[in-house]
Amino acid sequence: MFKMIGKLCMVAIFSLVVVVPAQAGGMKHVNIAAFHKVVVGYEFEAIVLGRFSDFIAEMEKGSQVIFLNHTAGIKDNDVITFNADVLSEGLEDGFNDNGVSCSFSFTDESTADNTSYAVGGLCTLLMSNNGVHEKVKAIIPSADLPDTSQGIDVWVMIYEDEKTGTAFYANVTTD
Repeated sequence: MFKMIGKLCMVAIFSLVVVVPAQAGGMKHVNIAAFHKVVVGYEFEAIVLGRFSDFIAEMEKGSQVIFLNHTAGIKDNDVITFNADVLSEGLEDGFNDNGVSCSFSFTDESTADNTSYAVGGLCTLLMSNNGVHEKVKAIIPSADLPDTSQGIDVWVMIYEDEKTGTAFYANVTTD
């Protein structure tokens, strides 16, 4: 309960940060990353501050990278699709399949005065842990994304699946 209230407070604070004057021009890029918990008791943060290297260092404290995706030259209503998959031989039961298959929709409702970006979509999570195979369909509701060109390097969690220990983060960068 308290974790959810904390997340809601962070989202409210983030919403205030997003409503600042928009930066003129430049090519926009959407960055999406997913992580899998590897340390028992590790909690994903709703917002992680810092440059890319700081973000990765923070996430490595209790999770492993599943994928990193940098989409160049994104425009309003573009669709981002990607697959990250590892098929490996299992010990007793044949093959293990670990990975994700995602399709995201990007919206840019920015005005001359404010940036407003969002992403949402559908992912299939394939996980094999200790002989247990899981296939989870993750519906990721549209989530506001931070614009790092506004002077704050930040990644926002857009989805967490507690059952598989997977979390997705995203932000927007501008050239």
